[in-house]
Amino acid sequence: MKRESAAILMFAMLAIGACSSGGTTAEAPAQAPAPVEAPPAPAQPETIDPVGSYTFSTSFQGMTMTGGIIIRGEPGSYTGMVEPTEGAPPVEIYSVTVEGQKITVYADAGGDDLIMTMQFAGGSSYTGTWMLGFDSGELTGEKVQK
Repeated sequence: MKRESAAILMFAMLAIGACSSGGTTAEAPAQAPAPVEAPPAPAQPETIDPVGSYTFSTSFQGMTMTGGIIIRGEPGSYTGMVEPTEGAPPVEIYSVTVEGQKITVYADAGGDDLIMTMQFAGGSSYTGTWMLGFDSGELTGEKVQK
């Protein structure tokens, strides 16, 4: 009986060792991680309609200059006027481009291009820049009507 008990004990130890060794047992395949959903794309701001009237204020050669900008027309054929309150004659707008919340106005200032960029941040106020020949400056204002 002693011999039989020793054989059973030895068989049990071999069986336990075989189960825990991992050498002859097949492991379950690793599960693939769950697919990760891409985050939603950030909302693009709505493209602003440039048609309307705007105020502007800037500094030119150390003096404050104010005035209005009037844009008319439709996409591809915008026109209008840039009308300083004083100190400079009105200039005709010959082109306007719109990119999201940014409006760029191109006007003929006596043979030189006046380029005004107006960046809106969701309201009626804007900040921007202007460039005329070698001069340039900061620009602020707001859209006052359509």
